[in-house]
Amino acid sequence: MHVHRHNQPGAASTKDSHGGVFDSASFAAVLEVEGEMTAGLAEEAIAVCSELFAAERQDVRRIIDLGCGPGVGTTLLARAFGSATVLAVDGSRAMLERAEARAARAGHADRITSLQLDLNDDLQILGRCDLVWAAMAIHHAEDQVATLATAGSRLQHGGLLCVLERAGPTSIRLADELGRPGIWDRLVAARWAWSKSAGKSLPGAMSAEAYPAMIAEAGLELVDERRLVSTVSAPQDASTHKFIARHLAGTVRDLSSVAEPLDAEALRKLVDTTLPFPAGRWDGAEVTFNRRLFIARSSIG
Repeated sequence: MHVHRHNQPGAASTKDSHGGVFDSASFAAVLEVEGEMTAGLAEEAIAVCSELFAAERQDVRRIIDLGCGPGVGTTLLARAFGSATVLAVDGSRAMLERAEARAARAGHADRITSLQLDLNDDLQILGRCDLVWAAMAIHHAEDQVATLATAGSRLQHGGLLCVLERAGPTSIRLADELGRPGIWDRLVAARWAWSKSAGKSLPGAMSAEAYPAMIAEAGLELVDERRLVSTVSAPQDASTHKFIARHLAGTVRDLSSVAEPLDAEALRKLVDTTLPFPAGRWDGAEVTFNRRLFIARSSIG
């Protein structure tokens, strides 16, 4: 993998607006776990793009992965489009280091190039491509419509812009109901209710319904839109257990005033590391992810 760095004044603006968390190695590791668990959703979206390219007999020679994060999608794109080069773009050095290491492990380092560049910087320097891939990224831009428009302007004739955004809250269920039968169903319902009110103000909130209008305003034609849902059995490893614990701790924080008090207390005890719990506390964990897929092309020509 070839690496290019651009230390422009705006290069830290997105991650700084989130308290610098996106440029930490620990958070990059968390996102890599999430990326691996949502790989099936990414592969489904990539397959839709492949079908659209095949229908138009369009070759895919260059791909831009905009906001690549730790590079899970980057390597999936390189694998799916074996004749294409992929430019992995992110404002975080920690994310790019993960993406570079992942590309090397997957044997795609010769076709993947990385570039440190923030979404709010001049994306014109990215050059032209056949596919712009933006998974869980556009909502971090200061002006989402402008970012969509510039991303679309990078497309060659017949090229596609693929956007994946959150369509609902991530939910976790354990085999253990913590002495509260039905607790996980109730917590899922509480999370959905919370996301429609307080959660709307958070970065990455469920605002996927706004994308068709934003895509049109950006001068692009929406050619496919669908909801993707995946429930996966969480791997039994330390990194995944850390992801689950982090997510459930956030659930305790966010839903303390929304969930049933006894449910909230049972969950608080589960994630309290000062309390004794068996080593298999996360056994049987299932994680459900909701995404919305939007595929667009230039409306010109």
